[in-house]
Amino acid sequence: MKKSGIAPLLHNLIRLAILLGLTAYIVYLSATGQILLFIAPQLVKYVDLAAVCMALFMLGQLYLLFRSFKVPAAACACRSEHDHGHDEGHGHSHEPTGSPVKNGLIYGLFILPVLLGLLLPNEAFAGSLAHNKGMNLGVFTGGGMPADLAQVDPAENSDLKELFRSDTYNRDYAKLGMLLYKQDEIVMSDEWFIEKLQAMNTFVDNFQGKTLQIRGFVYRENELAANQLIIGRMAMTHCIADISPYGIIAEADNAASYANDTWLTLTGTIASTTYHGQKVIKLMIQSAEPADSPDIPYIYPDWDFGKKLK
Repeated sequence: MKKSGIAPLLHNLIRLAILLGLTAYIVYLSATGQILLFIAPQLVKYVDLAAVCMALFMLGQLYLLFRSFKVPAAACACRSEHDHGHDEGHGHSHEPTGSPVKNGLIYGLFILPVLLGLLLPNEAFAGSLAHNKGMNLGVFTGGGMPADLAQVDPAENSDLKELFRSDTYNRDYAKLGMLLYKQDEIVMSDEWFIEKLQAMNTFVDNFQGKTLQIRGFVYRENELAANQLIIGRMAMTHCIADISPYGIIAEADNAASYANDTWLTLTGTIASTTYHGQKVIKLMIQSAEPADSPDIPYIYPDWDFGKKLK
């Protein structure tokens, strides 16, 4: 094979390897569910679509690679017009433009993410990130509009609707609050974690004395008393770049014995306290059990939760 045919062959091979690596890595993340360590569930379908597009590009690149083997020097139609002196006689070269260093840097921008994905473990951010962003306790300030009765099932108890007066901005949280109010024990599962937290902090007084169970990591801020901690989760809105911590203040005589970033399942009764000038719920701990961190430890907001309320 002439030297003029080696360069296009090498470039096509590198491009095919890059496309194959990126496509395989995305497919692996999506198939194992680890894609949720990087993006929110509502965006997964777009990443899957991108993987399909890259697979199509990969097929096109595979064709170019085979063509490089078959016609190594003829990447254009000029070969049939002047078979003699092809390398020098028609005034242009078929080799890729740019110096080897420049091409290497460009390819490196694509190869590096693949290598990092293959060589580094996919790990979630722990509670230490909360020190940089500060804990969000899910306080909902509302829109300042006149309160009205929440629009729910007309057969709903009128006294209950009176407890959960709402305006246009927090009406969905009022509906969710009524559902939580009727539960014997409120469990802070991954689904609607943020929405439940905001509903309870919008109507703090209505949940006093209710039993609540929550699993999360231990976190502390300087403003907390010695017998207090925050039990929290990291929330992802769109991607890993925007994660932020959400949690509940918890209180117990032995709170200091629980180390930061330790995962616990706490059960207790809801009370109230003031945090940064806002009235919020707090959990009076009755029991604390060690817990394992979930494989996907993030929680995600559900922007359409109001439509799913029954």
